[in-house]
Parts: sequence; structure tokens; C-alpha cells
Amino acid sequence: MATIQEVMMSLPTIFKPEKAKGWNRVILFDLVGEEPSKWTLKIHDGVATVTEGETESPKLVISGNSEHLVQMFTGEVSPMKLVNAKLVKMKGPMMDSIAFSGLWNIPKKG
Repeated sequence: MATIQEVMMSLPTIFKPEKAKGWNRVILFDLVGEEPSKWTLKIHDGVATVTEGETESPKLVISGNSEHLVQMFTGEVSPMKLVNAKLVKMKGPMMDSIAFSGLWNIPKKG
């Protein structure tokens, strides 16, 4: 299984900038589990950048186990399954949570 660092650093490569037109946000991943860590994802002018730690005030906070985030972004488990099971939680404006889920080219498995 990929590490949370590998997954977080790969986000800019699976980001779909055409889905984020005019959507500038700072998103914090606040993770527990096997690899507890914090990551800041900044989306600005169609570019996604990731830095380790909480570097700016977030508009949206995504929390959960690092393992679940790895499963979500590698396509092992669908994001909606994880959210519905409350294994991944999003705190912030509902529209931002909905928009966030459409920004990624997540591989489909099985």
C-alpha cells in the first residue's frame, strides 16, 4: 500500500484543473491512524500544491485515518463509501465538499 506522503505528493498529478475554474481554496488534511500527519492542499488559479503541515488557514478540513485517504486516492475504496461510513469527514461549506470530490482523476479499481 502507498504511504500517505506518496499519495499526498501525487495529488497535483491527478488534479483536474478544468474542474476548478475560479475555485481557489486552502484545504487541510488532518489525519490520524498509522501515519498521523497534517497536509495543506492549496488550489489557486487551476494549480494544486501540497505542503506538509498546516501552513495556512483552511476553508475545508478533511479528517480521518491516513489509511482511508490512501484507499480513497488510489481508487481502492470509493470516496462516497468512506464519507457515508463517516471514515472520512469533511468540515466546511457543503458546496466545497461537493466540489472537492470532482477535482480528482482517481483510478477505478475492480
